[in-house]
Amino acid sequence: MTVPAEVREHWREARANARSNGLVPALTLLSRALSPGAPPRGPRGHAVVPRELLNGYRGSTPDPAPAPGPAPAPGLTVLPPAAATAADPGPAGADPHTWATALAWLRLGASERLREACVAHLAARTVEGTSLLLQQLVKGALADALIEQLEIAGVLDDLATDPDEADAHPLGTHPLDARALARLQAQITEVDRALLRLLGAHGFTADGPGRDAHASELLADAYCGWPGPAAPHPSESHPSEPHLSAPHPSEDEGPRGPARDTAGRTP
Repeated sequence: MTVPAEVREHWREARANARSNGLVPALTLLSRALSPGAPPRGPRGHAVVPRELLNGYRGSTPDPAPAPGPAPAPGLTVLPPAAATAADPGPAGADPHTWATALAWLRLGASERLREACVAHLAARTVEGTSLLLQQLVKGALADALIEQLEIAGVLDDLATDPDEADAHPLGTHPLDARALARLQAQITEVDRALLRLLGAHGFTADGPGRDAHASELLADAYCGWPGPAAPHPSESHPSEPHLSAPHPSEDEGPRGPARDTAGRTP
């Protein structure tokens, strides 16, 4: 599948905007660019959209009423599955695979923003007169996060390479299938969770960086399936063993279960 140059440019902009301005402003610009007529919906029919775009989606069928419950982050809302009929399916949103790939770019930028916030927070904290950034375990954890992010960026850069330059590119241009894209989303989630652990309780306060990390996970969950640790390919499992999905967020660590594991967090 050849991705238009304009779409590839929107991918790159999503990463840059998320890193500079935050997740919600970046998602707003990306939605306007790739899905202006209708909210992009995931495989189960849900949509996570900026509130300021709801009025623009009012012409879609059915009317996009937000789902009950608290918003995942200020400025975001969740839409339940639409009950469109075959006779009146309503306007189409963005191409699902193109949108899911765009979200990987956006989530990478948000993850890089989280890493920078983590560095700034730890730089202001000291233990016995020494910055936490100089602690060996902290430096190692930050280095691991950076390496993971660089690896993700390398994969995404490969996807955004101009097809005319593919022969000169070390890896060529190979679109990710749904399973590979889900694993990439899981990798972003794991990096975010590792960074939040470095922040201790600050990472999970109502207005702390964990809020946007939670919203980022929700995006991956809505459009790519639950983004927990990537499960092995079914062919790698024993035939008699059922293929198990990742645990529910309430049973795992992360923004939705901050009290589950506090061991190893810096003060």
